[in-house]
Amino acid sequence: MRQALKISLRASMLAAGLGYATLFAPGAQAASQYQQDVQRCNTTPGIDKQACLQEAGAAAQAAEQGKLTTPSMQAESQNRTRRCSNLPADKRQDCMILMEDTHAQTQGSVQSGGVIRETTITIPAPVTSAPTTTTPATPAPTTTTPVMPSSSY
Repeated sequence: MRQALKISLRASMLAAGLGYATLFAPGAQAASQYQQDVQRCNTTPGIDKQACLQEAGAAAQAAEQGKLTTPSMQAESQNRTRRCSNLPADKRQDCMILMEDTHAQTQGSVQSGGVIRETTITIPAPVTSAPTTTTPATPAPTTTTPVMPSSSY
């Protein structure tokens, strides 16, 4: 009986330990991410350091509270559509092509201040008819009329 009680206690302590590790793992991960973000704020040239540190702190707090989530595919699609909807009508379709092109080249990151996307959109030349061969028209005869200078007196 005593042996069974020891095994039972050990098992419950192990389970409790694993439960606590699972419970505190997101906080530890948030703290590690916060340290990386602070380091990035301190070493990245050309950014507003104060704003960067404030954002890092807000992200860490949201992560600890479980509010830092990855957006769904539907939310990302809505964001792309909203991003392009403010453009003039003639540029809107090109924007949507760029946002959805999986082969588009990207540079930068949100952390560095923005993502630049680049793609190639081929626009065919307008179709024109082949030039017709005609005989050159005879130029109209020109005549010149002498102009008398105006007098200023």
